[in-house]
Amino acid sequence: MDMDGLDTILRRMESLKDSSKVAVMRSAIRAGLNVIGKQMKKDVDPKVKLGRKAVKSRFKKGKLRIQAKVGFGVGPRNKKQGATNAAKAKRKGGVGIGPNNIHWWVAGTKKRTTGSRRGKRVDTPEMNRGSMPAQQPGLASTAYEKSQGKIKSEMIKRGALQLTKEVKKLKRIK
Repeated sequence: MDMDGLDTILRRMESLKDSSKVAVMRSAIRAGLNVIGKQMKKDVDPKVKLGRKAVKSRFKKGKLRIQAKVGFGVGPRNKKQGATNAAKAKRKGGVGIGPNNIHWWVAGTKKRTTGSRRGKRVDTPEMNRGSMPAQQPGLASTAYEKSQGKIKSEMIKRGALQLTKEVKKLKRIK
């Protein structure tokens, strides 16, 4: 990957200690995830606009290893999301597509059933709950492709900003 400004950032990072390098990389990666997440929210079908709330990111950080992902239902869940769907469930017709089940809309489902096969209840007949074809397959990869130019520029911008912060910290310590 060749980006303008990246080589300058990498040269300046050589003088930092490992924890500072990781902080700079975390900042840059988070910036890239945010750009992809915003694009995913834009690309979601207007019929399921409540599902946009489910686009979040997860970031696992180790000492020298970083794992990150962005998507539907990836990050921490909001407890308040269920309250709006519970009110809708009292009405006839179900809750519809919202933050808790937007993944059904995007990726689709296989045939779903409830009843005797799922648990220890043998006396209950198996009930067909249907299936749902994928309505927006490949939404995440499409969002990534659309926002690739923005991702690189935002990662460089945020990485450089974090780098200057880390350099200032080192100057204060010395």
